[in-house]
Formats: sequence, structure tokens, C-alpha cells
Amino acid sequence: MSDRARLELGEPYPPPPLSWEIETAPREQLEKIQDLGLKRLIQRAWDHIPFYRERWEAQGIHPNDIQGRGDLGKLPVVCKRDLEESLLRHPPFGNYQGDFPAVRIQASSGSTGQPKPFFHTLRDWQVIANFSARRLHAQGVQRGDVLQVVLAYSLFIVGFTSTEGAMKLGALVVPTGSGAVTPSERQLKIAHDWGTTVLVGTPSYVLHLADVAERMGLDTRKDFRLRLTIHTSEPLTEPARRAIEERWGVQAYDNFGSVETGAPTFECREKNGYHINEDGYIFEVLDPENYEPVAAGQDGVLVVTSLFKEAAPVIRYSLEDISAFLEGPCPCGRSTRRLAKVKGRVSEMVKIRGVAFYPTMVETVLERLPELMREYFVILDRIGQQDKVTVQVECRLDGAARASIKETLERELKATTGLSIAAELLAPGELARSLKIEERIKAKRIWDRRGENDV
Repeated sequence: MSDRARLELGEPYPPPPLSWEIETAPREQLEKIQDLGLKRLIQRAWDHIPFYRERWEAQGIHPNDIQGRGDLGKLPVVCKRDLEESLLRHPPFGNYQGDFPAVRIQASSGSTGQPKPFFHTLRDWQVIANFSARRLHAQGVQRGDVLQVVLAYSLFIVGFTSTEGAMKLGALVVPTGSGAVTPSERQLKIAHDWGTTVLVGTPSYVLHLADVAERMGLDTRKDFRLRLTIHTSEPLTEPARRAIEERWGVQAYDNFGSVETGAPTFECREKNGYHINEDGYIFEVLDPENYEPVAAGQDGVLVVTSLFKEAAPVIRYSLEDISAFLEGPCPCGRSTRRLAKVKGRVSEMVKIRGVAFYPTMVETVLERLPELMREYFVILDRIGQQDKVTVQVECRLDGAARASIKETLERELKATTGLSIAAELLAPGELARSLKIEERIKAKRIWDRRGENDV
């Protein structure tokens, strides 16, 4: 079978450079690939995965009812709690894995509950590696790069997929792992001595490394050969991107994905939304209340279907992240659909005195105040019937100057969020140590103690 015929059938989900034919394919070809992939997926899940077959049978749905993307709405949306119930009823791995010859398990970080395991067949893993290679290639990784991965190598998936994708491109991978495995000072010495050109890590840890480098007397822009930083696991907010690019003298790129999906999206060099690997995934943007499609360009909850996955596929799975489709073509030449930057998780949005609040609102304020560092933590308490919000942040100043910047921060927080927020300023490194930044997989920015210790 020719490469062109394979692409038209949605196989074999190629890495760069062959993937460019997919990434720039006409919409009609991409939609044909998705329709064929969806039909194969539904039949495969019906035959092998009790979790889906039982749900579909209960609603009177048969594989023949799903002929393409237009029929997706007939299928129920699956949520994290559905997988958690499957694990309780069918320990230890649940009945959403199927009876495929799996070769590895990766699992969610457990930030919203118990870790959820996901099986991968050898084919699953190879396809995800190809998608990861597309991601890195779009952001400028090339043969000869020295790519240092400072993500945790754990049950969480992204350290491994970043490694696999970089190897496919011919980059030299330096798998130092998180700061819990390789202390930050050692990470920086390796990056300096071995000529690291690409750093892959969470935004908060890469910014933390800049702080550590400065304490070591290193110039982050002159003493390293870095030209790219690539981020995932945590959102790369625009304030964080600007801080990383300014401090390290690099181009910083964001990616969006999850353990459940693999490597579904990536930013290109335009930094204008996440391109979707549409031969492998179908994304929907739905109303979080009723799971109906929202109007073009409107925000909604992201629901994803992984077309290629054999073991543990996700079919109309709610990621609980809020985003929207971007309209119009991307100047990079890719024809794949794009998602807007994720605004936050449904679970991260909290109501404070009736006002919607996302922790990332704090970052837009910190960017305007260079006296403050970028690590922060939000604590919610209730005193009587009144909500109290405190933001902890590290400060470079002492004495009267610290008192002044505290007043400025509280004023700016109120102007940005509409809420009265108390600021608690800590010494440099104090918050990073208490939050164990070198050990964590992703940042947890808010602690809602309302109801725990009401006063």
C-alpha cells in the first residue's frame, strides 16, 4: 500500500516529515479519515471493551448507528467519575481497558481523586510517540538538538512521550527528570556543561530554575545555549510565557493533552492556539450543563475521542477544560482545527462572594510587579458568613519597600478580579520549598478550606 493510500485510510498516523501531508490535508480528506477511524473505533470498543458496550446497549445504541462524526452526538459523554466507578466495581484496573495485549500502564496524576490507570498496546504507544514528534517538530526541535526533559518520569505520561517524540526526530535526549530526582543545581550544571538547547518542563519549574540559576551566579541568557522551552502538564499562561522568554532568551511553546489522550494538540511557531492531530482525535466543544454543541467561537467544555487507541480509548470523554475552537486558517499552513488557549478547568473555577475566580488571574497581576516572583498560592477560608481570600507570593524586597509592594499587590488584585484579596509576602524560595516545586508533577494553585476550618 502506498503512503498516500495509508494516509487516506488514517494509517499509520505518521511522524514528521510524512505527517505534513496530514497536517496540511484538505478538510474533506481529514473528515474522511475521522469518519473511517470513528467507525473502526466504535466496532473495536463494542467487541472488546465492556465499559462502552454496556453503556451503549443501555441506551439502545449499536455500532451500525455510528457512521461518522455526525453521529457522535448519539453517544453518551463519559466523565472522570464514570471511570472512577469502573475502578471501584472492577478492581484494580476497571473495565474500560479492554482485552488487548497491553505493554505499559500510565496513570493520571490523581490531582482530583485517585490515580486512574490507562493501558497502552505497543501500537498505541508508537502512535502517541508519532504525535509527540509532530508536536516537537512544529516547535522547532530538530536533529542535533540536546533536549533535556525536566518532567517527572512517573505514572504520569508526558516525560516518556516527550522522550519518545524527541528521539524520533533525532534529538539527543537528556532525561534528568524532575527536581526530586536531579536537584535543580545539578539540572542547571548539566544544562550548562552539556549544551542543552531545548528544555521540556512545566512552566513553574522552568521559572524556578531561572531563580536557582541566578542564585548560583549564572546569567540565564548568556551562560546557556537554550533556544527553546517546551511546556505541558500545566497551562503556559501568557504572563508565564513572557517571563520565561525574557529570562531565558528563548522561544517558549505550550501544549495541551492528558494521560487519557496522549499528545492530541500542539502550538506551532505562530503561538496562536493548539493544532489538533485530527487523524487521531475528534474534539468537541460542548455546553458543560447539557453537553450540547455551543455556537462557533464560544467557550465550552472540551470533549475528546481518541480514534487510534486500542486499549483504554476515550470516546466522548469530558476533559473538564474550558476552551473554544478558533476560526480561520493558521499562517503556518496547517489545515487542522485549532483550540483556543485553555481558560481553566471546570473544577478550578470557584465562586467567591458570587464572583467567578480562576487562580490564573493572579498571574496577570504578578507580571506587572517585577518585585514579586512568579510562584503563588491562593487560600480560601470562610470567617462567619464571609469568604476570605489570601494570595501567598514570594517577594524580593524587605522593610518599608515590602510593605509598599504589598499594598500595590492588593490594589491590583482587586482591580483585576473584583475581589478584596489579602497578600502574604514570603521570602524568595520559601513558597517553592513549602509547595515542593521540585517534586510535583503539576502545580496546584488553590486550597479551598471553606468548610474545613470555618471560623
